[in-house]
Amino acid sequence: MNTRLTGVVLLVFLVSLLACSKPKHPEDLRYKKEIIKERLAKDQFLRSSPSSPLLLIQRLNFKGLKYFAPDISYRTKAKFTPLASSKSFKIMTSSGRKRLYIVKGRLDFTRNGKKLTLTAYEEKDLTASHPDDIFVPFTDLTSGRQSYGAGRYLEFNSPGRNIREVILDFNLAFNPYCAYNHNYSCPIPPPGNHLDIAVKAGEKKFH
Repeated sequence: MNTRLTGVVLLVFLVSLLACSKPKHPEDLRYKKEIIKERLAKDQFLRSSPSSPLLLIQRLNFKGLKYFAPDISYRTKAKFTPLASSKSFKIMTSSGRKRLYIVKGRLDFTRNGKKLTLTAYEEKDLTASHPDDIFVPFTDLTSGRQSYGAGRYLEFNSPGRNIREVILDFNLAFNPYCAYNHNYSCPIPPPGNHLDIAVKAGEKKFH
């Protein structure tokens, strides 16, 4: 191969390499970096904070939580329909006792063309101190396989009186403390909050 042809081939190769390495969607890259940053911060909290739910022996052997890879498609819009009048609902916990929650409303969203619904709650004992905290416990088809068997949680701030759309980010789905330490009592997602899809996003089983 002559020198000129070799140079052309090399130039084409370099252009192709740059095209492949350049992110097509910079916002996706920024989002993934932010998710990874949050995950590293949580690892640091679990490893060293006095408030960590991990036992001392667990901290000594802790190598970080396991997660599904960040996937921006799991950051989805949901229609939020608040209840006209809030009603109380008892949710069973991992310790066998029931904890009182207030049903805040209904979340309707679509994943891969499938219509799905979750119920949003607020813990009654925290209503006065954290009036804007919305709690969404759920299970899905990864529960007991890739993710914690008793389910995972989502949390977000109340969207306000006149807001009817929220963002559900399943990349932020996290395990309850009882997934790490059986001394904790954690709410078990009610049957109505079982998603008939595999949510391959968020935190995986704790090992």
